[in-house]
This record gives sequence, structure tokens and C-alpha cells, in this order.
Amino acid sequence: MKERKTTKHAVYTLEEKEKILDLYLSGEKRAIELAREYDLGDPKKLRKWRDMRLKYGRIIDLRGRSIEGITMKGRPKSVNLEEMNKDELIKHIRMIEDIKKAMAYLKKRDPSIK
Repeated sequence: MKERKTTKHAVYTLEEKEKILDLYLSGEKRAIELAREYDLGDPKKLRKWRDMRLKYGRIIDLRGRSIEGITMKGRPKSVNLEEMNKDELIKHIRMIEDIKKAMAYLKKRDPSIK
């Protein structure tokens, strides 16, 4: 278990999370029991991990890192157009054009949008 700046709840590695989730899915212990035993806080965390495993095949770390094309939250990284290859540049330009079209549509519907 990693050290944490605050003493709110424990932090687990992905392997530890998988192990705890296996206990939950096997039916050996209920979610509330595991939450108390492993200091998870909310038992809903186990359902979140379960949903992640169903969607991605495993539990992933969603703290700002991009994993195998999975879009993460957070501020987009700055773009260096000169380092992009042709396909990446075309994709980037299309994305910008889509945003412009969406903004024009929204401005047309609601003039208060800037």
C-alpha cells in the first residue's frame, strides 16, 4: 500500500484492487465487509472497479494518464503541429473544424453564446 498525504482512505495498487475485486466477485465477502476491512470508504467503489473490468478487461488507473487509447479526464496536452505526421495533422484539423461547426450551430440557436 502506498503512503498518502492525508489519512482519509488507503491507496491500493492495481494488483491489490484486482485481488479485492476477486474476493467481491467470488461472493466470499460482501461489498460492505470488504470496504470496512480494506478501508475503501464507499462500498460503491467495488462496483466501479467491476464496471471497469467489464468495460476494459481489467482495472485501470484513471488519474490523468492515457492507456491504450482510452480517453482520460484532465487538461488536454499542448499540440506541436511540427512533430505530427500527416495522418495526425489531418485528424487534428478535422477535430478543430468539427468544433467550429458545433460552435456555429450553438451560436445560431442561442445568441448569448460567445
